[in-house]
Amino acid sequence: MLEKSSAEVVLKPAIDAVFALFDGQPVLFSATGQKIYQLDQVGGFIWCRLAQGASLAAVYHELGTLDIGEPVARQFVRQAISAWIDRGLLDVDRRMSTNCAFSAVLGRHRISVRAESRHLLQRMVSLFCASDNNVGGQADIAVEAMMLDDHVLFGGSDAGLHRCGVEALAPTIKAHLTDRLIRSDRSVFALHAASLAKNGAGLLLCGEAGAGKSTLTLQLVDAEFQYSGDDVVLVNDDGTACGVPFALTLKEGSWEWLSASRSNWDGVTHRRADGAHVRYLQVPNAHNGSLSVNWIIFLNRVASGSPKLTALNQLDSMKRLIEGAFAADGRLSTTGFSALKGIVSGARSFLLTYCEAVEARELLVDLCDGKA
Repeated sequence: MLEKSSAEVVLKPAIDAVFALFDGQPVLFSATGQKIYQLDQVGGFIWCRLAQGASLAAVYHELGTLDIGEPVARQFVRQAISAWIDRGLLDVDRRMSTNCAFSAVLGRHRISVRAESRHLLQRMVSLFCASDNNVGGQADIAVEAMMLDDHVLFGGSDAGLHRCGVEALAPTIKAHLTDRLIRSDRSVFALHAASLAKNGAGLLLCGEAGAGKSTLTLQLVDAEFQYSGDDVVLVNDDGTACGVPFALTLKEGSWEWLSASRSNWDGVTHRRADGAHVRYLQVPNAHNGSLSVNWIIFLNRVASGSPKLTALNQLDSMKRLIEGAFAADGRLSTTGFSALKGIVSGARSFLLTYCEAVEARELLVDLCDGKA
């Protein structure tokens, strides 16, 4: 159980948030959101005291001098802070404990993670397959997390402040980091796909949510494929693909089977934004780096029947990949189109219709071994 904490948290205005008075009416302006937010007098008082560096404990006490009881004062402050964080108006100023730190390798990026407690840190560590012992070195992306009452505040020196529940921390951090990686300048766009390597050649598993990408990925890992990621693939302008090897995400239906096959699995439950409960499996020796794609598999999961591979022509494959492609600006550029064409031209594409992941695995193993 994580302890609730807020005594050491000091909140401050975000760099692009401006406080002003119009005819005595306090307002906030967000340069990022290009919006003006009206405050009541209590909200204006809370904002100004935070801007002056007051602690939350001090704000609670001072509201008491205005004949506002502490329970009501805490409720006012919590509601105001939550709204301001969600609108990008607040940042945090706090010295984090360097004893609770972790460094991870994620594709071609180095991630630094820090938290106020070991319990909170462990929630985030479960996301990563590969650690980096150089904790004090320079990181591409830094994430810090701390408790504020019963919520977690997280962000970094190069990102805004966000909040979420404790159970949602790991999935929320994953979504945050994925967005940061997609917006970096190291790739031209991204695909919703799992990625694996077989003898140095890349295999992509493409499909909508529920198509079984993660379960089939785990089956292929057990068949000695090298894991590279189960959710997002970053595509380079030279037509190579780079998986994002977060720990494998597994939904509730696979937990019982996994617990039986892996007795040392740490099955901590996390809750995604869509309400689904998931657990993470750290896969050893994950592939970090780019791959040339040899096989593109589009998944079609059905209720019954034997698995079947149907060859797809390049145009059909291209159309299907574009449907699952996304870029930082929401547009597939000409550079991205050319990179995608390079992948399709150099790979064999198939539609895999299957019911059971074990049977589908055998078919894909034969395909990659040249037997199918």
